[in-house]
Amino acid sequence: MQHITDEHYIYEHAETNVPAAHASDGEVVIFDTRDCYNRLVQREDISLEEQVGDEPDNPATGPLYVDGAEPGDVLAVDILKIDVADHGVVAMGSGPFRDRSVPERFHILPIRDGVTEFHGVHWQLRPMIGVIGTAVPGRKVATFDAFEGGGNMDSRVITERVTVWLPVRVPGAMLAMGDIHASMGDGEVCGTGLEADGSITVRVRVRKNFELNWPVTETPDMFYVNTNANSCDDAIRAAYMEMRRLIARATGWDETEAALYMTLRGTLEANQACLVPNGGGNTFRVGTPKSAELPRLI
Repeated sequence: MQHITDEHYIYEHAETNVPAAHASDGEVVIFDTRDCYNRLVQREDISLEEQVGDEPDNPATGPLYVDGAEPGDVLAVDILKIDVADHGVVAMGSGPFRDRSVPERFHILPIRDGVTEFHGVHWQLRPMIGVIGTAVPGRKVATFDAFEGGGNMDSRVITERVTVWLPVRVPGAMLAMGDIHASMGDGEVCGTGLEADGSITVRVRVRKNFELNWPVTETPDMFYVNTNANSCDDAIRAAYMEMRRLIARATGWDETEAALYMTLRGTLEANQACLVPNGGGNTFRVGTPKSAELPRLI
């Protein structure tokens, strides 16, 4: 078992990063992660702007070099366990409610026995991973952004007992992850969830020679294609096209039959949709239910 401590963090997904560790196909790896503010927000009586300063958002732990993963393969990341710290930060980071003429409102919320509290309202937490991705050749992608290798997808279904399938574009895949949210609603309308330190235990597996254009999240009941674009329409359209391709490939149906099946049984859900013009942060997931009568999509 490999254990990557949170001293090994990056702010860009890039093939030029120095691997923090190597793992073999099927190995279990623990990633200790920092919250999106890199632990700079510790007090409510000091403004968030003063505490954070010019620090970038979303440090991601890694990267992990997966031995045997080559361009054209797919990396399966089985999420076995997500542990979170005893508190988290929620803030008016961005989106339609943000007024930049006033200081950014934020709270530090307690986490006790898997439960948090907001103005007297308590709920059970289901922590999820905001940033999880592989590198692409010739580009450096900020961990603040989503892209075809994953990155800051902010999908609240990326939690325990799911598998994230990521395209391998460079040798070793160069997997990095972080930005745990102890709680987050679909759309992440304020640009933050309950941002918390944590630890993620995963198993990495390599599937050889499989075409995948966008990340796929596999839950016990569903397959989701995850995409992003500058506009919501473009992100949704890309997810529709990739899901149609995957269904047709798995079933042998033509593209029209795959599309008709999608209109009967498909789902469309927002990961992050802060409605920021040209922000590139519009991330969506298009889903298809699993069925014993159908082949697996991947």
